[in-house]
Amino acid sequence: MTPMQNGTVAVYFDYLCPYAWRGAEVAELVSDELGLRFDWRHFSLYQANHRGEARWYLWNQRLDDCDETGSRGLLPFLASTAARKQGREGFDRFRLALLRARHRDRLPLSRALVFSCAEAAKLHLACFEHDLDDPEARTTLAQEHCRAVREDVFGTPTFAFAGGHAAYFRLRELPIDRDEAVALFRGFHELLTRYPYLETVRRPRAKLD
Repeated sequence: MTPMQNGTVAVYFDYLCPYAWRGAEVAELVSDELGLRFDWRHFSLYQANHRGEARWYLWNQRLDDCDETGSRGLLPFLASTAARKQGREGFDRFRLALLRARHRDRLPLSRALVFSCAEAAKLHLACFEHDLDDPEARTTLAQEHCRAVREDVFGTPTFAFAGGHAAYFRLRELPIDRDEAVALFRGFHELLTRYPYLETVRRPRAKLD
């Protein structure tokens, strides 16, 4: 088996994506066991899949607090950028709390929710609010998304290992425990590194009668 080397793994994610939430839960389970640090980068699925006006950009849109998707994911991205300014540990707590609130607890992505998650993550709320409303956060989102596009990211979560090995990681459900998560992630890494010519593995879905 190809050894799992200690180091940093980039992860492209979108708060709107349930697969990104499951990927985050797996990363949380395996990080200490495998000695990995995950570098979380924003990638907007809505922007990537937008089929409207050619000059439409998510980061230039207005927020509508009545929209349960946080105006197509913009609000959680901006909140995520603000949380990241308070250090990796606080950002990790915030990111996981917001993903769980959205996909495990099925809560709308409102301004109240992001502040609740910020408080739970023990962030400095005044600084969080200032950075959330800072226009520079939109610039950061645009830069991260465009960087992901240049690296041919198309879905979330995409895990990018050292050596140029990267792949979309889609789980229907979570592993049953930490040991299974570690075995799964080791196998995922092994598949990418041992067979670099393998591009796609996808199970057919059974059709319902």
